[in-house]
Amino acid sequence: MFQREGSYYQSRVSFYSDTQRLDLTLGFARTVPRSLEEALGDRLSTVEARLCFGCHNTAAVSVGQLDVHRMVPGVSCEACHGPGSRHVAAMKVGRLETAYILNPGKEAPEDLVDFCGSCHRTWLMVQTMRVRGVNNVRFQPYRLQNSSCWDGRISCLTCHNPHRPRVREVAFYDSKCLSCHNQRGTPDARKSDAPECPVSTKDCVTCHMPQYELPGGHFKFTDHQIRVVRAGEPYPD
Repeated sequence: MFQREGSYYQSRVSFYSDTQRLDLTLGFARTVPRSLEEALGDRLSTVEARLCFGCHNTAAVSVGQLDVHRMVPGVSCEACHGPGSRHVAAMKVGRLETAYILNPGKEAPEDLVDFCGSCHRTWLMVQTMRVRGVNNVRFQPYRLQNSSCWDGRISCLTCHNPHRPRVREVAFYDSKCLSCHNQRGTPDARKSDAPECPVSTKDCVTCHMPQYELPGGHFKFTDHQIRVVRAGEPYPD
């Protein structure tokens, strides 16, 4: 994004870390711009700019208004937990009974997925936006709620710790899957009626959460629609 003559624009080009090169921003057609104004990119409305800053930065939006002078670059603690000054003051004086801060982790799974989806896109948002086909693979909460596993018991926190960098090793997630899909006959298996995988108990996500590359995206997204994937089947929307 950049600002020109008081308006914010989504740039027509972006830098991609995987290729270390500039290329068209996702969503822009590979056509020759008809004017210099069109070559800049899309001019954002006030609402669109507020939404962009609200998800990609911290404290840029206050009382529904965009204020970039208050903005903290990137997603910090207050982006998810809300203003923290009262929380810090309470902790310093030992008032542990009242945290004065939002803890999304205490929400019910379906509410937590919607909370994360406020930036990563909820099921309702994607339906309203009418994003169809592989382009919606980047909206993890939407895809998760389409999963065979989705029953209100799992959430984003089932597999991810938001306070730590994302783990990229696929083997790390095996224990998450097996916490429900245990081998029959084991003590833990009685706690869940989830079926046992007849193929393997290793590298579960490579089969049940395949990766897809968006056209022009230079990056593969893990599909969070957990399912039994069959060779040659079309992308499930």
